[in-house]
Amino acid sequence: MQTKMDYSYNCSYFQYNNVTPPNIGQQIKALGKFAMGVGIAGGISTALLIVLFIINVFTNIKKSPARRRRLLCWITSMPMVVSILSLFIFLIPRASDICDTVKQVYLPFVLMHFVDLALLIQGGEEGVLNEVVEVHAPFSLCQPPCCFFGICVHDLTFTKIRLRIVKGLVYQAPVLQFVLIIIMNVLDHADFLEKKTSDKLFQFFALLNILAFMFGIWGFNILNAALSPMLRTKWKRYILRTKVLSAFVVILKMQNFILGILYFANVIPCIIPYISPSIMRKTIDAALSLLESLLFGIFFYLVYQVSDITEMKRPSKGDMLDTPSFERHLLAPPPAVIIKQPIRDVRNIPPVNVIDGISYSVC
Repeated sequence: MQTKMDYSYNCSYFQYNNVTPPNIGQQIKALGKFAMGVGIAGGISTALLIVLFIINVFTNIKKSPARRRRLLCWITSMPMVVSILSLFIFLIPRASDICDTVKQVYLPFVLMHFVDLALLIQGGEEGVLNEVVEVHAPFSLCQPPCCFFGICVHDLTFTKIRLRIVKGLVYQAPVLQFVLIIIMNVLDHADFLEKKTSDKLFQFFALLNILAFMFGIWGFNILNAALSPMLRTKWKRYILRTKVLSAFVVILKMQNFILGILYFANVIPCIIPYISPSIMRKTIDAALSLLESLLFGIFFYLVYQVSDITEMKRPSKGDMLDTPSFERHLLAPPPAVIIKQPIRDVRNIPPVNVIDGISYSVC
């Protein structure tokens, strides 16, 4: 087995030869000890994240209100899912396209679920609109990343239409990115598009992909800034949980974007005759993602603890469906006791006459 990686920056071999991605044996042979080390460490870290997720489900998420458990499972599973996909990308390059597509779409998909959970805790759209006047919550568009490009409007008032528009910005990111990635791969295999910077069609779809995520994270930041004054008391460590989640997503996306720029600038090396610069880019991204998933997976496990069972309880009319079953029993009002009075048969009661304060019955 090769123990030393022979890097080369003259990768014309892959431009003039139709080389298929390497299989598992070729990948390990080309990367040598690096592949063995990352593979073993990645397998151990992925197994650890799976165990942490299972523990979190049975010790914390089960204590949460029933309607929030599904959303919490989606959110807290993100490091585990990213780690599993990254391990597959690293060890099985021939599955890298589909795994990378799922990984890139899964990140904004979790942001969408976090927004759903935050609105659910607040009582939905109506609950947000009812309380926003009391707490004077700000609704400002001056949030990153779009504020860096001049999109900055202060002192807006909350309305249902504006709330739904900002929600739509978050919701469009996973859907639009998934559609764009599928279209790009189909056109690439149909020879209508080449994944090169000189291809105008590729540039157009790549720009749309970047804009979709940029507007998605912008809407996510707008909603979190607006809801934080109301949710600080209803969901403990809300701001910390938001920052941990958004930091993980942004780091993974920016990492993929920077490696893509380096790939198109011909900075990413290759290993002839197995690993092309494209496969090497995904391999590097997967190795870094395995490390980041382990670190953020531990953070997620600590941050998303339900230390106080009342932290996610909100007093409202429909609260019974939004609380755990054992709490539902305690919060339920005592059953009403109905005392049945005997029915008097007035037909057999003799009439009563009252004369000078004295009652006389007629026999």
